[in-house]
Amino acid sequence: MNAFWQHLSETYPDSYFSTGYWQASNQDRPSAEGGLQLSPLSQYGFLAIEGPDCSKFLQGQTTCDWRAISTEQASLGSYCNIKGRMVISFIAGMASPETALLRLQADTADSGRDTLGKYIVFSKAKIRNASDERVAIGISGKSARQDLQAIFTELPSKAMAQTSSDKGIIVQLDEAGERFEYWGLSEHAISIWQELSPTANICGADYWETLNIAAGIGEVCASSQDMFIPQMLNYQVIGGVSFSKGCYTGQEVVARMQYRGKLKRRLYKATLPASGLNYPPGTELFGGEAAQSIGNLVSMVSGDQNSELLAVLTEDAVASGEIHFANSSALLTVAELPYAIPSKE
Repeated sequence: MNAFWQHLSETYPDSYFSTGYWQASNQDRPSAEGGLQLSPLSQYGFLAIEGPDCSKFLQGQTTCDWRAISTEQASLGSYCNIKGRMVISFIAGMASPETALLRLQADTADSGRDTLGKYIVFSKAKIRNASDERVAIGISGKSARQDLQAIFTELPSKAMAQTSSDKGIIVQLDEAGERFEYWGLSEHAISIWQELSPTANICGADYWETLNIAAGIGEVCASSQDMFIPQMLNYQVIGGVSFSKGCYTGQEVVARMQYRGKLKRRLYKATLPASGLNYPPGTELFGGEAAQSIGNLVSMVSGDQNSELLAVLTEDAVASGEIHFANSSALLTVAELPYAIPSKE
């Protein structure tokens, strides 16, 4: 436990961790229409790739274009195996010209480091799991930009732009400027938290996941590694895949699906009329009375009455409208994503 999590433990003595999510006891779950929401993102960790070849190395391994990633520009991305299946998904940013950061699900950090580490030996760069020293904080709400401007002299101005300072990195996730992630060393994160928290709604880490679900952003965790190609999570639509960058691990499969294949399963947003559920990512879903799986859960957050989720499903199953988990009669209600899927998809 680094200094930031120790600070939260002392500041909120009734807080606890549940399935990887930090929770404040008796917290309210505010609407994004409120003022400022702060979420300590315990579900995330960091890989640091350091050295003069850090971007060059990652260019040949991941789905995003590192020629466009800088201390001013972040990107969604993933690393795939040779079959085009996602091993890790991440937001990529630069702490400095020779330090790349991958913010990813914490339970994939070690395996991501080990896998990428096999190929970095011939590059002028090193990779390490930096999760013990770095922290991610979710900052959202109508007043998010205004509150951050009181601390940072410069902020990003568009989706996936980033700014860097000695206090840490700010990445803007939406066009409206109402959703940001702060990445920083634990001692800096404590200072940022102390400045923002007095006037903020303190939300559990799972609140941030509800915002991801609403935004249609799926991520790979340990239980869903090697399960999805990027197009199944709509990464070709939301900026997680470059088709002009050249070769990378799994590129042949990903490109073939984009230009010649027919995608049979993709990401959908849905609601389940049940609370208190805790299905892990990767859990199979079924259509009607058929015994064969028609998809897999990507993420789920259970509310007081309903559960919000993202799942990769077949188009036929969505059309049938009878999607459920095994041994459950509760049916999913599929909702519209906040972005359009091109008809070819």
